[in-house]
Amino acid sequence: MGPPTVTDVTLREVARQAGVSVSTASRVLNDQPFVRSEVRERVMLVSRELGYRPDVAARSMRTGTTGAIALVVSDISNPLFATIAKSADEALSPRGYSLMVANSSNDPAHEEELMAALRQRRLDGLVIAVADEGAAGLRERLEWFQAVVLLDREIPSARVDCVLSDHATGLAEAIGHLASIGHSRIALIAGTTAQRGSRVRLATFRREVRRLGLDQDQELCRAGELTIDDGYRAVTEILAMARPPTALIAGNNQLFAGMFSALRDLGVSIPRDLSVVACEDTELTAFHNPPLDVVRRDLAELGREASELLLARLESPRRRARRVVLSTRFESRGSSAPPSRRGRRKALR
Repeated sequence: MGPPTVTDVTLREVARQAGVSVSTASRVLNDQPFVRSEVRERVMLVSRELGYRPDVAARSMRTGTTGAIALVVSDISNPLFATIAKSADEALSPRGYSLMVANSSNDPAHEEELMAALRQRRLDGLVIAVADEGAAGLRERLEWFQAVVLLDREIPSARVDCVLSDHATGLAEAIGHLASIGHSRIALIAGTTAQRGSRVRLATFRREVRRLGLDQDQELCRAGELTIDDGYRAVTEILAMARPPTALIAGNNQLFAGMFSALRDLGVSIPRDLSVVACEDTELTAFHNPPLDVVRRDLAELGREASELLLARLESPRRRARRVVLSTRFESRGSSAPPSRRGRRKALR
C-alpha cells in the first residue's frame, strides 16, 4: 500500500500555484518517481509556503490508511531515543505521516499491552526497540502490523525489516586503544542480554580481550539491566575488587550516567585514577572535563533509515525483509591515559 494522499482542495491549490497538473503535484507530495527535479523542488516550495497539511479523516476514508506511525521505545527519558524520534519525524512528516511515541518502560508485559492498543488504532506502521527479543508471542504480535521496523533489535524468525548498529567495530577499536596505552585489566558494564546491542558488546569484549592477551577475569565483564542504578551498583562492586580494573567501558548512556555518578561519589579522577570509555555520545560525555572517549554512532541516521525502511515496506508490502547495519567508530578525546600506580591504589581503598 502506498503512502497517504493529500486532499483534492490542497492538491489543486498547490498545483495551481506551482504551475503543474494535480496529478504531478500528487506524485511530488507523495514522493513518487518520474518527476523532474526542478518541478519537484517548485511543488515542495509551494506546499511549504501554503502550509500544506493532509486531511487525515478524509484520507483515512478514501485510502483505508491513518497516516500514523508508532515509535515504541524502551525508555522515553533516554536522550538517544529523543534524537532518533526527532530524526524519524523529520523523515516521515513531509510524506504526510505523523509519529506517535510510546514508552514500554523496558517491560515486555507493558510492551505487549501497548502493541495491542496500537493495533486497535489501525496504525500504518510500527518502529520498535523491543524490550526482550525472546519474549513469548512477540513474532506473532509483530505480524499485527502491515509494516514493522526493528530498531537496533534483531529477531531472525520474524520477517520484518531492521536497522542495526555495528556495535562490534567501535568497541573493538576502543579496547585496542586502551590496550595500546598499557591497560591489561579492562572492565565492561553491559546491559541486558535480552537485547542485541548488549549481546554484541559482551561477545566483542570477550573476543578482543582474548585476542589481545588481556586479563580474562570474568568478574570484569558485567551484564544486567539498563538503568542508572544498575550502572552505579556495578561500578562500586567492580572498583571494590581486590584487583580493580584500570579502565572501564560503559555499554550504554544510562549505565554511563550511573557509572559517572559512582565515580564522582568515590572521588575517582578521570583519567588520572581510571580511564573511561562511553558507548554513546551524549551531552554528559561532551561536557565532561576532560571530554570523554566514546564509541560513536549516528543516532539521527538510525531514525532516518528506520523511517525509509518503513516507507519502502508500505510501498512494497511483499518485498523481502531488509537488514541495514550502520557503522560505529571510536573517538579518543581525553578520558584515557596509561594506567598509574596512584589509580590502582585509590581504587583498592
